[in-house]
Amino acid sequence: METKLYEASLTGDVESLNKLLHQDQLMLDRLSLTGFNETPLHIAAMRNHHQFAVVLLTQNPKLATALDMQRRTALHLASANGNLEMVKVIVRAGGRDVCGLRDEDGLTPLHLAAMKEHLEVVKVLVQTNQDAAKEVSVSGETILHMCVGYNCVKSLKVLMELWNEDELAKITDHGGNTLLHAAAINKQTQILNYLLRIPSIKANGNAVNRLGLTALDVLDQCPRNLKSIETREILMEAGVSRANDLRPPTKPLHSSIKSTQNKPKGFLSRTWARYVNDDRNWIEKQRGILIVAALVVAGMSYHSGINPPGGTITDNQNGRYSLGNAVQTEVDMDNFNQFVAYNSITMITSLAIVLVLISGLPLRNKFWMWVLTVGTLFAMVSMVATYLQSLAMMAPDMYVNVTSVWVCLIWMLGCGVIALIHTIFFVVWVVMKLVKRRKPSKGNDHVGEV
Repeated sequence: METKLYEASLTGDVESLNKLLHQDQLMLDRLSLTGFNETPLHIAAMRNHHQFAVVLLTQNPKLATALDMQRRTALHLASANGNLEMVKVIVRAGGRDVCGLRDEDGLTPLHLAAMKEHLEVVKVLVQTNQDAAKEVSVSGETILHMCVGYNCVKSLKVLMELWNEDELAKITDHGGNTLLHAAAINKQTQILNYLLRIPSIKANGNAVNRLGLTALDVLDQCPRNLKSIETREILMEAGVSRANDLRPPTKPLHSSIKSTQNKPKGFLSRTWARYVNDDRNWIEKQRGILIVAALVVAGMSYHSGINPPGGTITDNQNGRYSLGNAVQTEVDMDNFNQFVAYNSITMITSLAIVLVLISGLPLRNKFWMWVLTVGTLFAMVSMVATYLQSLAMMAPDMYVNVTSVWVCLIWMLGCGVIALIHTIFFVVWVVMKLVKRRKPSKGNDHVGEV
């Protein structure tokens, strides 16, 4: 007879259910003695037979809290599937307590409905038991953190109404991570933009977790991809900083007095001081713009390479020429080879700059700053050289206006001077670092004398 009951629950046959109950009124009370993994209510919840569920719960309301092998109630299944009418039927029979029951993964029906973004179900469950929304999961996350992790924007907006604005900024998980931390870790840019429109969350944007890390710090520790760049730009535009930048520098009094007394007076001294003390944080902020600029230069070089000055041969003139070859290869092969060399250097250097920028290397490091600066200058010089060579190839008898040549040469010379200055500063800085490491301290000398 139990088999017939389960068959009726699969089809939602209310008439068959009533006949079975008329034959055996204690049938539903003996379900715990059967070997089935779930109750007929679980099956009805999965199939959304809410009229069938009404009869079952009228005869035995305890079925609302009955668990299957995964410790799920029928409300878990109905909530996960978004069966609104079934949810209402079970909630009326089971009351607010059934909304707080957890499955073997520690999830309540509200968790499942929120992760699937069944908003009407979420609203019914919240109205029945608001406390269930504020409980922390087994993993230590609030339901808001779970919505951020699963990128459930709609559910997040509905559930955030249960907290006031000040509370939202202070909600943390077991690791002290705010909602902003969670969005940064998962690189959820849409949720980040939404959260930062809330004044209290934006004002508390530099909050640190239990490890002393801000949202920008935890993003730096995550695997890097193109979405990391967009997430970093959103955080920086909102005023989020790294924890190290928030700590006020502790400078001894005697060192500050000494620095004012020994303030550099000459031009080179002031330039050197700026080079040593500048943290170049602006490079981090403009990383995306630099990538776009380098890609544009690389694209221009690629276009020039496949469309050289003079074009390509389209008529072989009865086998005299090879179709597709550059016209300049038949005119002056040496000049064409120089053009290809300059153009290739420009493209490869630009792509190398892009590689450094997207690799996630610490750009405030002096070495990578020097590489970026010299590489950019080198790409500009080779680009100007390509331009001059193109003019020479297209001009009659390779005659190029003298003014154009001198302007380009002065530009190239200026880039070379700037690159030389940066190289000298970098080499001097490295030498000073090495000397400072090898130089024994005065304290050690005194110990040796004693």
